[in-house]
Amino acid sequence: MSFNRQVKHELVRWRELADCCCAWELAALVLLRGYLTLRDGNQILSILVDYNALARHVFRLLKKAGMEKPVVLKKKESRFGKNRYLVLVSGADQVDALLVYLHLREAGQKTCLTREAGHLPQQRCCARAFIRGAFLAGGSVSISGRSGYHLEINCSYQEDALALQECLAIFNLQPSLRQYNGFHSLYLKKGDAIADFLRVIGADSALLDMEAARVVKSMRNHVNRLVNCDTANLDKVIASAQQQLAIIDRLDYLVGLNRLPPSLQEAAWLRKQYPEASLKELGEMLDPPVGKSGMNHRFRQMERIVKERERKGAGGQPAGL
Repeated sequence: MSFNRQVKHELVRWRELADCCCAWELAALVLLRGYLTLRDGNQILSILVDYNALARHVFRLLKKAGMEKPVVLKKKESRFGKNRYLVLVSGADQVDALLVYLHLREAGQKTCLTREAGHLPQQRCCARAFIRGAFLAGGSVSISGRSGYHLEINCSYQEDALALQECLAIFNLQPSLRQYNGFHSLYLKKGDAIADFLRVIGADSALLDMEAARVVKSMRNHVNRLVNCDTANLDKVIASAQQQLAIIDRLDYLVGLNRLPPSLQEAAWLRKQYPEASLKELGEMLDPPVGKSGMNHRFRQMERIVKERERKGAGGQPAGL
């Protein structure tokens, strides 16, 4: 099951909420997925949803709102072969009563749904329910190690997107708003913001799973950084050791290691005996121990002797001896 479906399955598990919260959750579902039609002179409110668990959830919300005979119909899309579900409320009186109850129609108005900024939930619990309903209606969320985090809620109308944005601001969530092909959507792309969103809508189990995945991802990235750092350091040690061994071999050929000062002889023999050791490790083998900079200084002296010897030619005493 995808993470998006996991979140929505958790949200549609029936929980006892206050009537006002159920009404606002249903209002968001109707606002984003509902449409009005006339059939044989009869007014019908249709709510189109993507899967049967959500259809059952809408059915229960309608019953709690006092609707007597809501109907659930299965609708198969010919293009993709997927099943979608229509939850229907029939009858002008029932539809009108429901929309007035949900603050989506003024009393006596018969033609359309009301989309006004003033018709927004006033309590935090109702705002949570409205956001939850909007996510169930048009939301999606994904977490991926490759593409990161993405949460988006699609709205057909700009007024719906702005109303939802206003509700999210109550919980200090600031989604970005974008328009594409006449549709509007709100989206979040930061892990912390998406975690806060899941906390707001009450998807606690999904939130725990997401946080666990974030911890694993963080630990994996940390381990990878350490491994990459260790690998880079090891590569540097190996490259440096190879360069030092080449200098020692050249110095032995031009001068002879037994003619070097004792400190340089000691450093040269240690490097030849331990080609994989770092400068710090080599320095700790000396008695008394020498630091990394001290060992580096000795190898720089060897390199300078080789350069001066090569510049002067094969004969003569090299500088520093």
